[in-house]
Amino acid sequence: MRLRLLLHATTALVVLGGASREALLTPRPSGLVIITLDTTRADRLPAYGFGGIATPAIDSLTARGAVFDDAMSVAPLTLPAHTSLFTGLYPANHGVRENAGRALDQSHATLAGILRDHGFQTAAFVGSIVLDRDRGLSRGFEVYDDGRTEGNDAPKRRCGSDVIDRARAWIDALDRRPFFLWVHLYDVHAPQTLPMDVRRAYGDRYEGGIAYVDTQIARLLAALERRQLLSNTVVVLAADHGESLGEHGEQEHGIFLYQSTLRVPLVICAPGMAARHVTAATSLVDVFPTVLQLLGMAVHVPHDGISLVPALAGGNLPTRAIYAESLYAAHFGWGPLRMIREGEFKFIDAPRPELYDVERDPEEHQNVADVHLATASALYGKLQGMNADAAAQGVGARLPPERLQALKALGYLGR
Repeated sequence: MRLRLLLHATTALVVLGGASREALLTPRPSGLVIITLDTTRADRLPAYGFGGIATPAIDSLTARGAVFDDAMSVAPLTLPAHTSLFTGLYPANHGVRENAGRALDQSHATLAGILRDHGFQTAAFVGSIVLDRDRGLSRGFEVYDDGRTEGNDAPKRRCGSDVIDRARAWIDALDRRPFFLWVHLYDVHAPQTLPMDVRRAYGDRYEGGIAYVDTQIARLLAALERRQLLSNTVVVLAADHGESLGEHGEQEHGIFLYQSTLRVPLVICAPGMAARHVTAATSLVDVFPTVLQLLGMAVHVPHDGISLVPALAGGNLPTRAIYAESLYAAHFGWGPLRMIREGEFKFIDAPRPELYDVERDPEEHQNVADVHLATASALYGKLQGMNADAAAQGVGARLPPERLQALKALGYLGR
C-alpha cells in the first residue's frame, strides 16, 4: 500500500504543458546534470548565508538559478535519499529504508530509465560504495562508474578528483544526442581525506571538504562549457542529507531528524531562467517531477513530489505536508523516528513527541508540543494515517558480510 500523506495525488502525469515551461525554456534543454553532495548542510554554504568558506563554482550556479531556501531530505542516509531523488517517491513507497537493507525494486521507474528510453545518453559517476551498482540506482544508466574494476569490488570511497576525471572524459565523448549525467561527490563525509593544500587552508575538515568539492564542481562545469553544452543544460545541485556536527548530541548523521541533517541545499538552473530564492518548503522528491517537466517529458509515473516549475517562473508553490524518516536507530535497538512538516511546524514522532516552530526556532531548541497541543495532535494524526509504520520491510542487514563491513568502516551500522 502506498503512503497516504500526499494530498496532491501521488499517481500523476508528469507533463509540461501550459505556458510556464514555454516561457522559461525555448528551445527545449538538451542536457541534464545532477550533482549530489554527500553530507552537506545547507547552512554551511555561502548561498545560504555562511561566511566561513568560498564556493565560487556553486555561487556561479546560484547566480543564474533558483536557490530553494527550505529544501528537506527524506532521510539522513545516503541510499534512501538518493533513491527518493531519482524516483520521486518517499522511502515507504520505494522500499529503500536504509543503506544496508534491500535494493530498489525493479518495478519502480527511475529518472535514468525514463530518459534513456527517450533517447538520452546516460551516465553516473559515484563516490561511495553506499551507491554501488547493485543497490538499484544503476538501472537506466548506460555507464555506471562506481570505481569498480573488472573482477573487483567497488572501493569504499573515491576522491572527488577521480570521480570528476571520469565524468569529464565521458563529457568529451558525447555525441549530439541529449544526455543525462549524475555526479556524486562524497568528500564532505567523515572521515574526510582531503588534499594537503585544502587541509592547510581549512582547519575545519568539514568546511574544507565543502571547499574541495566546489573545486571539483568547477572542473565539471568547465568541461561542459568547453563542449558548449552548459548553456542549454538543466543543472541540479542537491545534497542527500546534512551533518549534525554535535548538535542535539549527534556528531554525524543517521539517527535524528533535526534540521541539521534534513535541511539540504537545492539549486536548479535551467536555460533562460532568472536567479531567485524560493522560500517555500520543498523536498528531494520534488526533483523528479521538476526535471521531467523542464525536459518536456509526458510520462505517467507514480510520484510523491510536486513540480517546482511554477517557482522557477516566479510563482507560488502550495503548502503541503512533507515527510522524512530515520530507521537507522533500529541497528542500536532503538525505535524508528518519523517526521512530518507542514507550514512552520515540524512534528517528530519520538518516544517523547517533539514539535518545533522551525521559522521562529530554526535550531530546534524549544519543544513546543505541550504549548501547541492541537497542532501536535493534528500532525500526529496525519502520520498515523500513513502507511509508513516503523516495522518497515527492508530494514536490517541483507548485504553480504564483506559489504556490511565496508559500510561499518564508513561509520554506518555502529562502530
